[in-house]
Amino acid sequence: MSNHEQKHLLDEFTEYLGGVMTMQNKTSNWVYVVALSHGHYEGCELSWIDIVKKHNKYFCPVGGNGWPKEPPNYIAFRYDGRLQAIHHIEGYTVTRNVHEQIPEMPDEEWTENHFVYFLGPAIIPGKTVKTGNIYRSGRVWAMLDTLLTSETISEARDISYQR
Repeated sequence: MSNHEQKHLLDEFTEYLGGVMTMQNKTSNWVYVVALSHGHYEGCELSWIDIVKKHNKYFCPVGGNGWPKEPPNYIAFRYDGRLQAIHHIEGYTVTRNVHEQIPEMPDEEWTENHFVYFLGPAIIPGKTVKTGNIYRSGRVWAMLDTLLTSETISEARDISYQR
């Protein structure tokens, strides 16, 4: 049996290992492209788009079901049928309670860890880059330069993987 102090130390060590195992690759030009909606998380008045625009943050589960196991260097947001912005991820935290980083979110403890990304200034494409052949909530990877030069996100994805 472990006493309370030992359990606390193990919790801190587990949190530390979670941070070490999710190191960001600062040299990558791959961009994780996610879809945002005008909808709301239950119990939060901010839309998913508002969370990005008003707080300069984004959160998602750590790994599993297509989510990154390590934080990407860049993240892009698409909604209304096109690429809206690309952000460098300046930093991140791993948490089970997003309310700590985004006060409008419900104060609830989730069973799985989530990344909360701290976003740098938006890179706005100089032209309209439509979604293309990606299902409604689909998340894809593409290289930064292809996102800025292709006609669609799906074309940027395809060119990136052909390289």
